[in-house]
Amino acid sequence: MKLLKQIFDFYLDSSIHVALAVYALARITMLSFGLGYDEVISYALFFGTIVEYGFIKYSSLAKHYLFVDKKYLKIIQFFGGICFIIAAYYVFRLNYKTLFVAGGLVVLAFLYVVPALTTKRNIRSLKGIKIYIVGLTWSVSTVILPLLNNDMPMQANVYVEVLQRFIYIIAIMIPFEIRDLNTDEAWLRTLPQVLGVRWVKLLGTLLAVFFCVLSLFKYNFAYKYQLVELGVGGLIILSILFATKNRSKYYASFFVESISVVWWLAMLLV
Repeated sequence: MKLLKQIFDFYLDSSIHVALAVYALARITMLSFGLGYDEVISYALFFGTIVEYGFIKYSSLAKHYLFVDKKYLKIIQFFGGICFIIAAYYVFRLNYKTLFVAGGLVVLAFLYVVPALTTKRNIRSLKGIKIYIVGLTWSVSTVILPLLNNDMPMQANVYVEVLQRFIYIIAIMIPFEIRDLNTDEAWLRTLPQVLGVRWVKLLGTLLAVFFCVLSLFKYNFAYKYQLVELGVGGLIILSILFATKNRSKYYASFFVESISVVWWLAMLLV
């Protein structure tokens, strides 16, 4: 049992589960727009997410953002190094438009952690901006990149999809921010710190409703997929209502993060 827990903790700590959520969201985009399975962008996002999140999560504990001391973190870092090689293989198979936008996202992730030379501040230090940066990067990564890599035109449905995905990410981050109330510094000005738990839950519920409403604005969007997104909206609301600052780390890191995977699997099954 202890071994299983250690494996599961590594699965979460090494960001494999986050990467699976990103992979699932990219596959949702492919299904929504009638694209075939794009292995290149799917694996570039999956392995790239492991590398990116490993850097974001552990760079503050590392000397010069790279060199960690603890054995456990070294194992995660070694795993991340293998993922980096695989990600690079797929990244350089992307078309030039996708590669250009992906490069911008990589720079944004780098500046999120590493201070800019001119200001000596990183993006993470800017008050209240974290949730929006995550929403933007996930939306562009999981909607725009798969479409660009398949030369899809940027029509009205694309912009609705990006907005809906942005709303989805902001909403499912609320349980994470409620969980982190005990550890986040006050100057971060996260939504629960600014609004309080009660009001941020109301905001999250309204966002989930808006997420469902946006499905109605997608031209020629399959009715069965609209029903799936209605169910996803319900899961978002439940995840927010049951969130507390004393919940187990597994609640947000596994169960809430799994909503993306459930969404993808439901679209495959309907």
